[in-house]
Amino acid sequence: MKTIKKLFLFTVFTITSIGFAQETITNESVVQMVELGFDDYMIIDKINTSDVKFDASISALGEMKNAGVSSEILSLIMEKSKQSTKSKTGIYYTDASGKDKLVQPSVFSGANSNAVAQKLVSGLINSKQKAQLPKTRSNNIIRQSQPEFTFIFDPSVTEVDNMQNNQGSDAGIFNWWFRMASNPNEFVLVKLTVKENKNLREVITGKESWITSSSGIDPKYALNFAIEEIEGNKFKVTPDSLEPGEYCFIYQGQVPQGRDNQSVFDFSIQ
Repeated sequence: MKTIKKLFLFTVFTITSIGFAQETITNESVVQMVELGFDDYMIIDKINTSDVKFDASISALGEMKNAGVSSEILSLIMEKSKQSTKSKTGIYYTDASGKDKLVQPSVFSGANSNAVAQKLVSGLINSKQKAQLPKTRSNNIIRQSQPEFTFIFDPSVTEVDNMQNNQGSDAGIFNWWFRMASNPNEFVLVKLTVKENKNLREVITGKESWITSSSGIDPKYALNFAIEEIEGNKFKVTPDSLEPGEYCFIYQGQVPQGRDNQSVFDFSIQ
């Protein structure tokens, strides 16, 4: 009878896994599986093949232990809580309702350079390269002056993964920053200049003269932010108090072959 019960549970488990492959496994999910009578090996397999979001605090682990979750599963939960699946990588902020929202990257609509005009006047005057974003306001609106961001990187990435992601897969297009980088220090936070009459926002990305040229964000324009490591691949980033306006995080690390860095993670402080 016990064998038949296990076979039935395994069949239900398999069907459920196929139908809900994209579900996220949480503490509550594990407790529910224990209460339904799933064996440890089945729960462990489910955790290892799913997106996960675990609370590994002492109180949460204690609640799970009291609910009958085995030490082997608790150990796996503690390990998994240090990492996030690839689908979770990116920059998040907490909205007014307390929910974490992903900051989607915006693509520069173009670049502006006044190099020619300035060089005709004087070779000693630096020209400025400016990257421009469409619209005067970001779609990511934050209504607090000192927001908290969560940066989640992919700690399991390999050189092979990077090569595959650089070929144009959806994951590579949208998440390559968080596969290449491992720390928020590889990003810079800047305030965007709003051009109401042109319906755009812009940032200076380089300077050039007859003699020298430089690219990247000038350090004097970079805004300060504090970094706190939450877990191995997850960091809390808290900027200094920001006045109302338009801002963005720009990746300043090494750009992989086949990619450009023409996107930024923009947000609006209201």
